[in-house]
Amino acid sequence: MSPLNPLNLNLKSKAIVFAACCMLMLAQCATLRQSEVQSWKSSRDSWNSSYSGTTRQGVNDEAALREGQQTTGAAKKSSKRQQQRRQPPKGKKQSGKLSSSSSSSPSSSSSSSVQEQHAEETLGGVMDEEMWDELFPNRLRRGVSGESDFYSFAALVAAAKHFPRFLHEGSELQRRRELAAFLAHLSQETGGFRYLEQITVTRSYSVDNKEYPPVDGKDYRGRGPMQLSYNYNYGQFSSAYFGDKNVLLNNPELLATDSVASFGSAIWFWMTMQSPKPSCHDVMVGNWQPGSMDIDANRLPGFGLTLNIINASQCGKASEHAQKRYDIYDRYCKYFGATKGDACECTDQLPYGKKSF
Repeated sequence: MSPLNPLNLNLKSKAIVFAACCMLMLAQCATLRQSEVQSWKSSRDSWNSSYSGTTRQGVNDEAALREGQQTTGAAKKSSKRQQQRRQPPKGKKQSGKLSSSSSSSPSSSSSSSVQEQHAEETLGGVMDEEMWDELFPNRLRRGVSGESDFYSFAALVAAAKHFPRFLHEGSELQRRRELAAFLAHLSQETGGFRYLEQITVTRSYSVDNKEYPPVDGKDYRGRGPMQLSYNYNYGQFSSAYFGDKNVLLNNPELLATDSVASFGSAIWFWMTMQSPKPSCHDVMVGNWQPGSMDIDANRLPGFGLTLNIINASQCGKASEHAQKRYDIYDRYCKYFGATKGDACECTDQLPYGKKSF
């Protein structure tokens, strides 16, 4: 019998050999493909690990844009800084007497010590010192040789510690709006934190008040960031901050010399309800809801109502001064990455103190 010759195989045998060869080639291809897939998965996992932070940030930016928040410019810088910030100190529950940062007696020494320290803390987790300097580079006495930076960020932070609820209630969006609203009013009142006292004074702002009587020879003109005025306001704040109403009734000028107390007067006014007016704070963080009389007067929660509380004479009409505040509020909302919310103007609101339109 002659040796096996492939050429002598019948057609069926040839088909079997060909099929076996094809199966071997397919097995080799599958092995190679599996190796390539495993290599690709390893590269993908490595890439995701390296760029997961960027990817998540991109999703967050898109969500912020859907909410109408500004995530460009200063707002992006704000978000970046917040990743490096520590949480602001938790204050004790506010009640009763509020002590001064130094003592219960009027003194400017506390302000001097505050100016010398670097403010490393944030304000409500929203703003830091760099942002403060960016917003108000030309504030009073900043960078002047031999003069203290009266409206310093350190002084503001020190004053805020006396009011634990300030910028610590509501959602993050509400806190951003509250800070934008607060600074919009202060900036307008002080010309961008360049003035300490009311420029034009034609009266003493003294009125009869049994609980907080004015002192002869003293005037209670607008002073400080909120331009606190009238003896009854000086007396109420003095009682809350110093524990003695007579401190500021006898020395109203202190609000132009003690920067911490000066900022404190602005925050106190912002946080304090004076019936029938709610506090600006409660309006901005959603703690206050309008009653039937407020609804009839179109006084609804929003920035516009805070102007009605602070200066009702600018409401119920078109006002150039009011428009400036609206514009500043809009600008600061964008800076802090917040939408403005509803009822941002008081043009159609019944001013407090009036009974009808």
